[in-house]
Amino acid sequence: MRRLTLAVLLVLTGCSSGGADNAVGFTAVDLTATPEALATHGDMLVIGTRPSDHPELVTRTKDGTLSNSRLTPATPYGKEAHWYGLTSDGTTITGVGGERGGAHGNVRWSAWTGDTRAINEKPQAFSTFGGYGAGELIGPVRTAKGPLVIGTWQSAKAGLDIAAWTYADGTWTRQPSAGTVLESSQELLRFPLAVTPDGDGALVVGWQIAKGVVSAAVWRFDGTTWTTAALPDGDAALAARCWDGTCHVVGRSKGELAWWSGPDWQKLTTPEIPVGDDDKLAAPVSVNGVATLFVDHGGVKLVSEKDERPANGPSGAVVAVEKAGDQVFVIAGGRLWRLT
Repeated sequence: MRRLTLAVLLVLTGCSSGGADNAVGFTAVDLTATPEALATHGDMLVIGTRPSDHPELVTRTKDGTLSNSRLTPATPYGKEAHWYGLTSDGTTITGVGGERGGAHGNVRWSAWTGDTRAINEKPQAFSTFGGYGAGELIGPVRTAKGPLVIGTWQSAKAGLDIAAWTYADGTWTRQPSAGTVLESSQELLRFPLAVTPDGDGALVVGWQIAKGVVSAAVWRFDGTTWTTAALPDGDAALAARCWDGTCHVVGRSKGELAWWSGPDWQKLTTPEIPVGDDDKLAAPVSVNGVATLFVDHGGVKLVSEKDERPANGPSGAVVAVEKAGDQVFVIAGGRLWRLT
């Protein structure tokens, strides 16, 4: 599981900082394996889990019924994969898995496609995601034109480019980054960290460095064209989610939590929450109409733009947050929790 010092910041309308009497209640969702990734499939929750040595996919309906999808790996590393990300357009589920191996201990990637009944690994040529020039995969994202996988690949100019793979007929194909805002150069290096759906397209967030100056940045895909923007007073953007025409991006600024609201990318005022260089954040969600972040700050808490409340139940690192229908779910401390 990825380390996360921040846990759950969840703030509802009218909330304020407080103790146990102000805590927000959660109920544990009992699973037979460790949850690693979440996605929504209509009103259904999709949970990527992993027992001791292989991946599984579990679905949860609105009434709480849990079912296992039939999962069919096609490669040795697919049989052992951890979930790096899941996405769905309501019909098709797309997943990215990975497990380290080989002489250099690099991640060996696996790509998965299916639905709630069955999801299959689609074997790819080794050079699709690996081999000379390979970087990392950030994860999959659904768009109106089909799923993308976002990651990095060796740049023709300097460092790594941000890379996007498209999917057709069982094959993932990396699209050219040269000549776009995804391309790195000797003057500007780009580093993606997370991706989320944004209308018909996608929003990638991360950081960049130009002439020794580090800044948080976003790269936005409208379905046809990529554009980019630097975020004010930020060192790195770590996670994002878009709804109702607004994208909420959270990250780090001078060692503390930073929160931006797009598309105009205003920096919001937030509680003073420490965020270290190695810390991760889960994407905010809407709770009772309020943009809410879940983080581990002296325990799992619920924080909005200006407030902070403790969570009653979850503890430990927050790995993922998802909203399925009107229900909010959190992976924290290696367990799945539902906001009550």
